[in-house]
Parts: sequence; C-alpha cells; structure tokens
Amino acid sequence: MSSERTTVLIVEDEHDLADLYAEWVEMSGYRTRTAYDGASALEQLDEEVDIALLDRRLPEMQGGEILDRIRGEGHDCSVAMVTAVEPEADIVEMGFDEYLVKPVERSELAELLEELSERLPAGIDDPTLDALGDPKARRCFYELQNAPKSARELAGATGYSRTTVYRRLNALRQAGLITSRTTIDPDGDHYETFVTETDLILVELDDGFRIEMNPEAVDRTDS
Repeated sequence: MSSERTTVLIVEDEHDLADLYAEWVEMSGYRTRTAYDGASALEQLDEEVDIALLDRRLPEMQGGEILDRIRGEGHDCSVAMVTAVEPEADIVEMGFDEYLVKPVERSELAELLEELSERLPAGIDDPTLDALGDPKARRCFYELQNAPKSARELAGATGYSRTTVYRRLNALRQAGLITSRTTIDPDGDHYETFVTETDLILVELDDGFRIEMNPEAVDRTDS
C-alpha cells in the first residue's frame, strides 16, 4: 500500500479528537473516513479501507466488537487500536496489528500509518515469516527461546515498552509461534508467561538477526 491510495477509517467518539486525527492523517497524504460510533464505522467499512484506527472504548459498541466484525467478515485491512486503555495480557489474543495509548502525538500516528501502509495484505506472505519480518518481534522470539517470560520480564530483557512488547506478542501469537500459560509465583499470585510454540525455527542474534531452521528439531521430525 502507498499513501497515495491508502484510505484510513478513523473511529473515535470524541468528535474534536477524531477530526484532529483526520487532519493529521490527511496532512500525511492519506484519504480519510471518520466515524463517531460503531454503527457508522461498520457502514463505512468496505474494500477501499486499508487501515482502521479504532478507539477501544466506544458508546454502544466497543472497539473490540468492531474488530471482531472486521476479522469475521474478512475485511483485508490493518487495524490499530488507539485508546486510553493501558494494554494488559488479554490484548495478546485480539486480532489487531498495532496498539497506541493516548495521548498520541502527530509524529507517532504518522509513523504508525507508514508502518501499516507498507505491510503486505493478509494472506500473501507466510504468517511465520511475516511475523518474524519485524525486528522487534524477532527479538522477542529470540528472548523467549531461552526461557518463558512474562510481558514485564520481556520488556526488561529487550528494553522495549510494555505496549511494544504486547504488540509483538500479539503478532507472534497469531502466527502460531508462541503460546501463553498461567504461572503462579511463590506468593500465590497468578500471571501470564509466554513460551515458543515451535522449535523448528531458531532465531540467532549475531550482528542483527538471522532466522534458521533448528537442525535438532528437523532431525527429530525426519526420524
């Protein structure tokens, strides 16, 4: 996708904020559509929409419901949640592509749109390679190869923000590369840890990232 033909659907119930986002998006060269509620968003959603910016908390219909409709009806568009709700472990299972926490700066929104507009449409690339094509997702996967980690531990290991970690965990989860499990610490507190789902892929860190098939796993599958 290029900015000359990319259409962005902005779904935000605060009219002034929605209009501000639309102004920023148009200044970056994209076409825009604006919806102030879920029903209007679904009415405007068609094959021309390339990117949807969804507020997670909307009156009558939540952003998560709209996201489910987008995915369930097979709309081929990228979806970014733009919301004041801080990310938690439950967002890993949601089918969004990116997650921004308000307040959002113009430069941050522009960077997000550039990243989403450069992605291949869903289904063209192998989901495994598509997920690991992102350097930060590869780094997260690399860290999880060594031992299961919580999102907080992964943020500490990588230096990424918790929001950034959750975005990449979501991509890796959708690609079937990781799974989560509930861990209980010595004090009895429950928290989610993430672990690699496959050992057929080995990500090595050496002057950048190199993705290789794990020879030990390949030998086991052949035997």
